[in-house]
Amino acid sequence: MKRFSPETTSGKADASFAEDLLPGAEAIADFVYGDRKQRRKIYHLAETRQLPVFRLGNQVCARRSAILSWIAAQEAGCANSGPKAA
Repeated sequence: MKRFSPETTSGKADASFAEDLLPGAEAIADFVYGDRKQRRKIYHLAETRQLPVFRLGNQVCARRSAILSWIAAQEAGCANSGPKAA
């Protein structure tokens, strides 16, 4: 099993990952809904695999970039399945 080694990545890469990381359901809820109290929705979406999340230990985490990409894909899917012009 390959382990993460800080020597193999630059400090800049580590900083960008840290800035992109949303640690915990409250942080994800704040980013998605603008309300940290919506964390139960995040747990539900994570459990049903409807939201791109991962776990660090038992903490639900997500990347801002992954959530923004996921939202864009959801929007594109809705735009393509809308009513067709006659």
